[in-house]
Amino acid sequence: MTSALLGRRRFLSLAAAGAGLAGIGALGATGCGSSAGTTSGPAGLDYIKPGDPEVAAAEAARASTGKTAAYALAAGAATVDLGGRLVNTWTYGAGAVAPELRLSAGDTLAVRVTNTVPAETSIHWHGIRIRNDMDGVPPVTQKPIAAGGTFEYRFIAPDPGTYWYHSHSGLQADRGLFGALIVEDPGDTTGADADAVLVLDDWVDGLGTTPDAVMAALNPDLHGGHGGHAGHGAAAPLQVGAGEAAVAASLTAAGHGESLLLGGMTQHIAYPLHLINGRPPNDPAVITAAPGSRLRLRIINAGAETPYRFAIAGHRLTVVAVDGYDVVPAEADTILIGMAQRYDVLVTVASGAWPVVAAVEGRPGYASTVLRSSDSAPLADPDIGGAIPELRGQPVPESELRPAQHIRLPDRPPDRDYAVDLLQAGDRYVWAMAGADAGDLVMKQGERVRITMHNRSAMWHPMHTHGHTFAIPDYGGLRRDTVNVLPGTSLAIEFDADNPGEWMFHCHNAYHFEAGMTANLMYVR
Repeated sequence: MTSALLGRRRFLSLAAAGAGLAGIGALGATGCGSSAGTTSGPAGLDYIKPGDPEVAAAEAARASTGKTAAYALAAGAATVDLGGRLVNTWTYGAGAVAPELRLSAGDTLAVRVTNTVPAETSIHWHGIRIRNDMDGVPPVTQKPIAAGGTFEYRFIAPDPGTYWYHSHSGLQADRGLFGALIVEDPGDTTGADADAVLVLDDWVDGLGTTPDAVMAALNPDLHGGHGGHAGHGAAAPLQVGAGEAAVAASLTAAGHGESLLLGGMTQHIAYPLHLINGRPPNDPAVITAAPGSRLRLRIINAGAETPYRFAIAGHRLTVVAVDGYDVVPAEADTILIGMAQRYDVLVTVASGAWPVVAAVEGRPGYASTVLRSSDSAPLADPDIGGAIPELRGQPVPESELRPAQHIRLPDRPPDRDYAVDLLQAGDRYVWAMAGADAGDLVMKQGERVRITMHNRSAMWHPMHTHGHTFAIPDYGGLRRDTVNVLPGTSLAIEFDADNPGEWMFHCHNAYHFEAGMTANLMYVR
């Protein structure tokens, strides 16, 4: 994205907002950033940029095994079979979800990315305490990967846990450009006998419309400003066919979901299909495990706009980690997973074949698969619908989870205490992080930073920090990198400034982010 385009996009946001965003003059400094190596924060400060020596020094101080896990990914167009429906989309492989990447804590991950889609692209390594110049956020941390170009990401993955990777260019991650990234813990103490990954996703691409058409239906003024088919730097709105536009309009006019757990409105888009591991309910990727075994399920919500309520028929869940960090084990029948969040749960596998359901929170719709013990016969019809009793059972809200003692952030007073407002411009589809501090989130290495988010909108927001995992004081110090902030509430996060560079801080509702709900965390000397 050029600086001229960034200015144009912010102008459109503010013009559309009118009085609804009065008083957020700092918004222009909070967008998806600046060209790589040029920081867009307050003038007169000595910023640490992605290519500066402090970035390499921070990674050099991390423990390394000396081993390298090498992979190659190609972003390209593909025709994907979704339970008998053939759709054209963009993927990193042949399926609707990318290949799973695995390595051990302290290993170096080396991924060579080839871009064959007709747009600039990138990969963000979500949740990893990564070196800044490998974070995959053009134009802040790197130049975008041009169509026909290549780029190698290389970094130490210091912390074990369940993570994921996805394009950070426009709405490309609402296609098939995402996958699971698992950093194994050599000292794992969960007692799990087996391990499986479940990637949840809401799907619209190729089902009569595209993510770009959906964005145009939500806000035509922002359409084409952040990537999509035309990529960063596209000066003109993308072309959307009449048929795509009509389908997108129907999906965005289908009413808003409602949830007590999320404080009201849940989403704007009625997604026509929901997937687990890239497969729809009528064609599931079945999980098979020995009866009586302790199975660790790593659940990733890779959806763009959908929160999911997850449960397994006939089983209780024991939550053992969130966003890669251990928690005090907590039992529940069901869990609620916001976009970009991850939950690791243990289940003791009962003999039989059991529906596994991720129900759309707040409106109809579900993804499902099957958990089958190795001594049982397959289900004759694996799609039994989205209604299992466990979904109505005991949930465990994230506010009730507590961090394991060994990963607690030590208590200390903050050196910097900021506040940001989460806003919508009236009833327009324009979203913002605003307030006096929103364009001034600066810090020095070694400082403790506290940011209080005041959600003044009528909708919840899964808020995500790049490069840092924060503690949530109101949740007993729970560690996360993505937390749900409910409407009409305030929630503080705290983290230590131990990873220099310039980092994004944004809502992980992909369409809210695209429509302006983003700021930057900036290190200074």
